[in-house]
Amino acid sequence: MDDSRDDLETVALVNYGHFTSLAVHSEGVRGLTLHLERLDRDARIVFGHGLDGDMVRERIRQAVQGHELPVNVRVTAFTRNASPRKVVGLEPPEVLITVRPMPHRASTPPRVRTSVFSRYLPEVKHVGTFSLFHQIRQAQQAGYDDVLFVDADGRISEGSVWNVGFYDGSRVIWPDAPALPGVEMTLLRAGLRALGVADERRTVFLSDIGSFRSAFRSNAIAGPTLIGAIDDVTYEPDPELTDVLERARQAVPMEPLVP
Repeated sequence: MDDSRDDLETVALVNYGHFTSLAVHSEGVRGLTLHLERLDRDARIVFGHGLDGDMVRERIRQAVQGHELPVNVRVTAFTRNASPRKVVGLEPPEVLITVRPMPHRASTPPRVRTSVFSRYLPEVKHVGTFSLFHQIRQAQQAGYDDVLFVDADGRISEGSVWNVGFYDGSRVIWPDAPALPGVEMTLLRAGLRALGVADERRTVFLSDIGSFRSAFRSNAIAGPTLIGAIDDVTYEPDPELTDVLERARQAVPMEPLVP
């Protein structure tokens, strides 16, 4: 059995680890440094060891060779000696690189349903995704495309695999609640500042969503995409916001895989 097969079995059988997903283009990766910093930070929380960014960068470079770019790359960090009997004193983590085609963008803005839910350890992009997929399934069974999480008091936090932003016509508002600090969100905030577009983080309640002109999802693979509706609140198409978000995205240059 080869090492990659062993690694896949370990990741499948011992659901303890973390990951990041990034889009690799011929020009490089947008937010590569942030992805590497996330992997190192999360590895210290999950395993008690860091992850060498230069090693991860080289592994990604090797993995995408021979593929038609752009591609969707997932870097999963795991350790071979983790088990229910021993989750302390772990070995330094290994990485498993998977390469897949980039997904097609949805032709229509998604309709999302809110759900009272919060991820365990939301600041870490960990591999415990069963609950997220089940939440998405429940939303789709109800006729929606995706799900947006709120707490018991109605405070909005994040989407299933994305951050959420709102637009009031002059500034972008990001909910200030426990959520994954998304790489795409961080890059968009930098791009908005470069364009002179105001943005801020503040508490956003479910009762507030009808007061915004638009809403959007933020994800490193899909990029920013407008939301068509949240529950029974519908948003009209907003070409201005689409343009602002795309210009903000392009304002942050890509980083090459080869330093």
